[in-house]
Formats: sequence, structure tokens, C-alpha cells
Amino acid sequence: MNSESGAKSEVRKIQLTGGSTYIVSLPKSWVTQHGLGARDEVRIEWRPSGTLRVIADASSVVKQREVRINCNEIPDHMIFDHLVASYLSGAHRIIISSNMEFSRFQRKIFRDFVKSTRGLEITNDHNREIEMISLLNPSEMPLFSSINRMYLLISRQIRDFSEVLMGGDPDILEESSELENEVDALRLLLERQAGQILESASIEDSLGTSRWEAAELCKLVRTLERMGDHSFALCDLAKSYKAPNLINMDSLPISIIPIWHNSIKLLVSNLKNRNFSEIHDAKFKLITAQKDLIQYEEALRASDVDISDALFLDRVSESLRRICAYSINMAEILMNIQTHRDSIEVYT
Repeated sequence: MNSESGAKSEVRKIQLTGGSTYIVSLPKSWVTQHGLGARDEVRIEWRPSGTLRVIADASSVVKQREVRINCNEIPDHMIFDHLVASYLSGAHRIIISSNMEFSRFQRKIFRDFVKSTRGLEITNDHNREIEMISLLNPSEMPLFSSINRMYLLISRQIRDFSEVLMGGDPDILEESSELENEVDALRLLLERQAGQILESASIEDSLGTSRWEAAELCKLVRTLERMGDHSFALCDLAKSYKAPNLINMDSLPISIIPIWHNSIKLLVSNLKNRNFSEIHDAKFKLITAQKDLIQYEEALRASDVDISDALFLDRVSESLRRICAYSINMAEILMNIQTHRDSIEVYT
């Protein structure tokens, strides 16, 4: 193995020793990089795919990813994006530097970024260099618990929206922005964890999720985040405009909300369960609801409803329709995961 060239694999011959034992030698560079030596033990796992994985459990070497950002090389409006990219890359340490003192605007970006993540803290703060360290152990935040938290936040926003439409206290929507920020922060955390699972066998084991499943869960998390965007949009709409008098929970588009609540609850419960019939049922109801909303919007545009009321109802219908569409995507992702869990390797 040539570590300088970045090679990650090589071909080695199986050898027979003692007449009954097959062995494969380990590359010297791999052994030295992990601080191992003769008589040290390694763990060998037989993966479901038939692949053998060699894990350096006895290694004393601790590897941490570090990202350096030079503010002189990127425009201020892109600093936040570079910080997010560093976080998602799994960086344990982010070092931000500049040839001159950081401006107030730049420092606000740094603070906003820390608030938008989980587990990051500023440990060193100087005029021209700031260091951020991740204090969160990936295995301390179970994936499914974080996904369930995202679902609860989104569900709460839609419940608050429904309550205000039915005459509830509008003040309950004041927290909608905070809930939206928490959904976004959880999305970043989960994508970071998924990336770490793809890179690290130990994190994969500690979180109990395979690499294949982590990739699918990453899609699911983005789907939930988009639902969160529309649940926040609904709350913002209810805060900014007066709801039409003709609106009620028994008529479209609001009558779709209980259908969505019941369907998404079924889907979330199947993150761990293996009940295809529940996923099928939820998807069918969501598809039906989506079609009903499309027909409702077409009829609304041809109606004589007051223009301001029509615009309000149309925006509500569109957001609910998109939330249903993303929930349908979630059902399909869950079917992918369940099918992969139930599949078996067949040798031919």
C-alpha cells in the first residue's frame, strides 16, 4: 500500500500455513499508521456482503479531522457556507484565520454558525484567528432519536398552525422560528453523523446503522427538513395574515392535516418496525390527499372567492400538498430500507 499516493487497497495472495490455516499479510504502512506491532491484536468482522473488515482496536493512534478557513480567500457572504461544509465533513477542529482583524459582520457569522449546529464551541478567540472544537461524540446522539425529534418539531408547528386557524392564541406561533432553527440544526447533525458512519467502522458499529442504511437515512433527513420549511411557512402565513372566515377543519385544504398527522406517525413508527402494510397504507392516504389538494387548487382558481382569501387558501394548500409529497418520498425511502434489511446474499 502506497500511502503517499493515496492508495486505499492492493491485491495480496492467500497463503497456506501449517497445512490447515489460510493467512493474508497486512500492509506494513497500515500497521505503522495505526501504531501497531507484532503480537498486537486486530478484530476481523465478516460483513453481510461477504467482505472481511480488519479493525485496529488496539491502536493508540487518535485521528481527528481538521479544516482551515482563510477569510481572505473567500467573500464574506460565503463564509457561513464554508463553515457548514467543514461541519458536514466531520471536522473535529475548525480554524478560521484572517490577515486582519475580524469584522463585526464576520464575527456575527461565526456566532450564528455555532448556534446553528450541535456540539461546536469556540475554544480560542483571537483578533485574527478563531478555533472551534466539536465536543459531541457521534455515538452520544442516536440517529433515530434525532429523526424522531425532527418529526415532533414539524408536527408541533402544524398543530400550532391549525390551532391558530381555529381561533387559538396567535402567540403560540412566536416559537415557530426557534423550532425551524432546531430542525435545521438536527438536519446538519444527522448529515454529519451519516458522513462519519460512511468513513468510520467504529462509528458505524456504535450507532448500529450500516453504511447503506446511513445513506438512505440522509435522504430521509433532507426530506424531513423540507417538510419543516413548509410547516414554518404555514406558521409564518398565519402570523402575517388573517385567516378567511370560511376556513374550517372539516373542509379542504385544512381537512388534510389530520390525514397527514396519522400517516406521518405511521411512517415514523416504521423507522424501526418492519410493517410494509402500514407504510403502504400511509403512502396511499398521502397520495389521495395530494390529488385532492391539486383538484382543490384548480377549483379555487376558478371560484369567485375574494382574492385575498383565495391567495391565503392557495398558499396553505400548496404547502400542505408539498408536505404530503415529501411524506410520500419518506414512505419510499422506508421501503428501500426495509427491503435492504430483509434481503439476503445469494451465492451463484
